[in-house]
Amino acid sequence: MSRRLLSVALLGATVAAPGALHAQAADSVKKNYEFSGNLGFAQTGGNADLMALNAGNKYKYVLNGWTFAQDLSTVYGEADGRVNANFWNGGVKGERALTPRIGVFLATRFDRNVLQGISRRFEEGFGLSIKAIERPKDILGVTLGASVLQTTFLGSVNTVNIPRNFPAARVGADYKHLFSKVAYFQQILELLPNLETSEALLANSESAIVAPISTNIGLKLGYIVRYNGLPPVRNGRSLKKTDTFFSSGLTFSY
Repeated sequence: MSRRLLSVALLGATVAAPGALHAQAADSVKKNYEFSGNLGFAQTGGNADLMALNAGNKYKYVLNGWTFAQDLSTVYGEADGRVNANFWNGGVKGERALTPRIGVFLATRFDRNVLQGISRRFEEGFGLSIKAIERPKDILGVTLGASVLQTTFLGSVNTVNIPRNFPAARVGADYKHLFSKVAYFQQILELLPNLETSEALLANSESAIVAPISTNIGLKLGYIVRYNGLPPVRNGRSLKKTDTFFSSGLTFSY
């Protein structure tokens, strides 16, 4: 295993540890937080050398009308000694409830997608969050707002006529259906229309389904889609507009 892959694995394990400790300390107290961490790994040898790792976490804390949320996901892979996946995405969000169903939020995000030519992209956004559906087993949240994005491309790609820093509108939806305390299906969608260059639309999707193994442990299948309507050019050819990441592994929820 390469040092880089080992570092990512250690990150995934570290991400899960605080939630476990916090859960043990709060067993007798009504929970005002949610935590989940996931980690998956695959390796083959012989005629084909392949290593793949996915890790991530989600944490939400509610206090006096404020909700603070943090999330992180990463997919890293190597095949025959070459990197074939290097994706990072994470963010922090603060939300203040105005009514039981409407709130305002501020958020910042970071993502990196080497195969799509993006070294790093930062986003700062704000807007309204709406609880469209809030039932015991079904939750649907909608966000409407605006963002400012700053992008640094890799030196190996040509980015002529591609905006690096630009304002964007934001439309998002987050649906979650609970089968039980641990088992659930979740679908997250977001659209970021570029307000300066209409064809440079960004769209992201994350689908996940979790089946329980025990009270706090489940098996997670995830599928991430990243769409860039105006991708960079490498070696005279435009990179593909859509990248997909399928992952599986264990998830820990508290």
